[in-house]
Amino acid sequence: MLCNPPNPVGTAPELALFTTSDAVNEQFGTTTVRDVAADVDTLTSAAVVNSLNFSFDLHRAVTAENPDQGSVESGYSAALSLLLTSAATGGDTLVALNNLLGTDSLLEDDVFNAINDLSLSIESRSNDDLVLRSANRVFVKPELNLQTQFLDTATSSFGAPVTEANFEGATEEVVSAINEWAANQTDNFIPSIIDDIDPRTAIAALNAIFLDAQWQDEFQSLGERTFNAIDGSVSEVANFGGTSFLTQSVDNDLTAFEIPYAGEELAMLVLMPESIESFESTLNADSLSEIVDGLQLAEVRFNIPTWQLENELDLVQLLTPFGLPANPWDFSRLVEGGDILEILARQNARIEVDESGTVAAAVTVTGGLGTTTSITPPITVINIDRPFVYVLRDRTTGTVLFTGRIVAP
Repeated sequence: MLCNPPNPVGTAPELALFTTSDAVNEQFGTTTVRDVAADVDTLTSAAVVNSLNFSFDLHRAVTAENPDQGSVESGYSAALSLLLTSAATGGDTLVALNNLLGTDSLLEDDVFNAINDLSLSIESRSNDDLVLRSANRVFVKPELNLQTQFLDTATSSFGAPVTEANFEGATEEVVSAINEWAANQTDNFIPSIIDDIDPRTAIAALNAIFLDAQWQDEFQSLGERTFNAIDGSVSEVANFGGTSFLTQSVDNDLTAFEIPYAGEELAMLVLMPESIESFESTLNADSLSEIVDGLQLAEVRFNIPTWQLENELDLVQLLTPFGLPANPWDFSRLVEGGDILEILARQNARIEVDESGTVAAAVTVTGGLGTTTSITPPITVINIDRPFVYVLRDRTTGTVLFTGRIVAP
């Protein structure tokens, strides 16, 4: 399942994609390299992780729009894109973004240092059987008098080159360049992010995250098994599974277990509640922590459907009810003069899960386990045969990278 990774972010071939174009060119302030040794205290880091887990707000927004459908989304990618964008905003727009992301009680420089340190840490999880990377980039319209502070923040805290893009005069070429960047960052798993772009666009902040990971243990295809869909229908769907020592918790209200990826630092948490609608309505960073804290190591024999999903999300439409500021936005820290500009905010996300592992990606525009004791408990049998929520997370920091649901074959 593992793909061959492209050139690392920031290498000459990746930059050349843009600098050779007549439609785009790079903009820099006083900083030209990313800060890889930010000083971050534990409390700030924990607070920023909690803010990134606004993933569940995004998950609720997606499911509210399509309550009878499965989903995949990356609140992590959306949060990084919005945090990067926030560095350019001021006034009520900045206040609203801080409230949405839960960073309103933190100093901005502390937030940027923490997100930089966290993202670099998460990207270091890669090993021979797991590829994980993330990248950021900003596109702005030509001839803006860009402020140095924003340019330096984008480079030092996000590793994001700021690219001047002629949205109006070379629209098709800019769309092609943006899509080539998205495809390059995700090994073509997401070949494009936009079909067109409004020529009036002034700024587009992008984040791409890509995961291609094998499971820590080997599992098998189990053929077709019964699945009870959210609409009451019953059908046979392809399943995979096996027997392994996993952290789990099973009661009448919720079946939960976690399948680690190679290296055991990343894992997929599977949550099958009695009622998925009521469960999702209260799922947040705190309740997820309670679930994770309640998991216990056991020998588990499980089966779960395989799945493939992709979503194209309008983040402005989805997140405005949760506090995302509506257009136009105040970009007074991007340009001199406090211009009010339009914002493009959308995400394409895709996931494939089977007995080999997981490939997941999203592009947004805008330790090991303990050992067992000498007493061998009975095998826990888990049959995932009705709607469930899945959460791909970094176990070390608790950061949620992807969320989604499976409600029908």
